[in-house]
Amino acid sequence: MMQRLMLASLLIGAAEGEGSETPVPTAGIAAEVEKGVAAYNAQDLKHYEATLAPEAVYIADDGATFVGRERVVGLFSRLFAATPHRQMAVSDVVTGGKGDIAWTRFKWTITRGETSRKGICSVLFTRAGEGWQALQIQNTPDGHAMPAAHH
Repeated sequence: MMQRLMLASLLIGAAEGEGSETPVPTAGIAAEVEKGVAAYNAQDLKHYEATLAPEAVYIADDGATFVGRERVVGLFSRLFAATPHRQMAVSDVVTGGKGDIAWTRFKWTITRGETSRKGICSVLFTRAGEGWQALQIQNTPDGHAMPAAHH
């Protein structure tokens, strides 16, 4: 809980422009997204074991919440075991960050056999040594478009 409060205050401070933290190079965060997508498509659990923070939280597009790296990796293990295998494609990747905190938001399409679904994902990262670890991943289904205006 204390770590989340500290993280929230860091984010609020970053949003308000406090501190002299250096901006995070966005290419590094975009590369994390690319590696994550490649690992997803290759069903590479080892990637997620290494890049999820121990206290990582994954919020699925149906609202199910998985707390802790082991539970998230367990979920991915079950997803990866299903056939046909899921494949993910992403677009509209936006990144940012400051100091030891970074974030990304992107659109995704997951295809499994003849079916596919679309959504939007946001990921909050924290610096871990020379790299990054995902603290929170949240997916939202696409399709909440505003109805067309009637004249």
